[in-house]
Amino acid sequence: MTPEALLDLFLLSPVGLVEVDESGAVEVANLAARRLLTPFTSTGSLEDLFNTLSAVAPDLPARVRGFDGPRGIIVDNLELLAPGQHSGVFLSLVKVANGRIVAVATDASSLASARGLVSRYEQRLNAVEGAVREYAIYTVDAQGVVDSWSTAAERVHQWNGTAIVGQSMTQLLPPDHGGATYLQDTLALAARNGWCEEEGYRQRQDGTTFWATTVVTALRDAAGEAVGFSVVSHDVSERRRLEERLRDDASSTTDYLTGVSARRAYFDVAQSEVARARRYGQPLTMLLVDPDHFRELVDQHGEPFANEWLRAIAWVCRQESRTTDVVGRIGGEAFGVLLPSTELSGGLVLAERIRERMARHVFSGDFSGVRGTLSVGVAEVSDSVTSVDGLLSAAGTAVARARQAGMNLVVGYDD
Repeated sequence: MTPEALLDLFLLSPVGLVEVDESGAVEVANLAARRLLTPFTSTGSLEDLFNTLSAVAPDLPARVRGFDGPRGIIVDNLELLAPGQHSGVFLSLVKVANGRIVAVATDASSLASARGLVSRYEQRLNAVEGAVREYAIYTVDAQGVVDSWSTAAERVHQWNGTAIVGQSMTQLLPPDHGGATYLQDTLALAARNGWCEEEGYRQRQDGTTFWATTVVTALRDAAGEAVGFSVVSHDVSERRRLEERLRDDASSTTDYLTGVSARRAYFDVAQSEVARARRYGQPLTMLLVDPDHFRELVDQHGEPFANEWLRAIAWVCRQESRTTDVVGRIGGEAFGVLLPSTELSGGLVLAERIRERMARHVFSGDFSGVRGTLSVGVAEVSDSVTSVDGLLSAAGTAVARARQAGMNLVVGYDD
């Protein structure tokens, strides 16, 4: 390369190049260097590199003096942000000969914006954590070891971050919750499906417990592998106590085991809704929710599992339904969901959400690892379906078709 070409490369390079002596005095600097480094100066001139950068890198002279090699890298990609500016550089110092140092400055103008964005996200997260008084939010690694802990989690679990980070998530579970087996099953299910959910007890540091709904969501790398999990536990102890009181106070209209409407109360409402729908030409849809392999699983795991599963189904149906919808236990293990002012298409959407959420549900304790799925039939009031019995029969036919097709499905009634 000719000397003229070298000079052009030096002058026109988009990378800032500055030659200085060991005291920092600038001997020559290209245009890019002056553009990138001028925001760091108070006078607008670039005469002494070390003085120019003294506010953001006061140790540069010491680093140069401490480097005793004949040549080599003294500083490598040091991030510098101009005071009060949205401009920054990555700076490297290379000793090329005795008494000769070349400074290389590359544009890092996005550094301030990135830091500002991170700061704003941190502030928003802190605001959320401060507002959600009953939610524990934290993350675990792929093995279930806690690797980040929020102030919200500290409030709910009463564990200090320094004490719980590095510990297994099993520390947050009651001793009878399944321990390592439960944890492995939960993380495997979340990794496979993206997330999973359960309702059950969680433990504080002092050993006391609280009733919570917990959602575990997989955090994936660029290849799609689960490399960790976010965990959100909502303390719903007060809601649970209220529901128990309501069950006691309304035992004639409420199913004691599950807390939803009892069969008679459900069908009383259904009669009124069918009459209203036909009178005013409004849509009305019913879901029949039936657990798959119920008797076989109860035979394997006993009556306590049956009760746990029925409570879980009722809870999922309530969580997904609107306040205007009516959820009832209408048979031994069958549930009905009545959807006023809702067409068949809307019922199919809700039914799919209920089916999917139940498929992700994690049972705890002795039932850890057991999976329960649902077949859901959906029927709508129509010219051929004009009564509660007709709705129930049509939804039952749809459930039968779902079972014939392999179970764990939603099927709409098509007459």
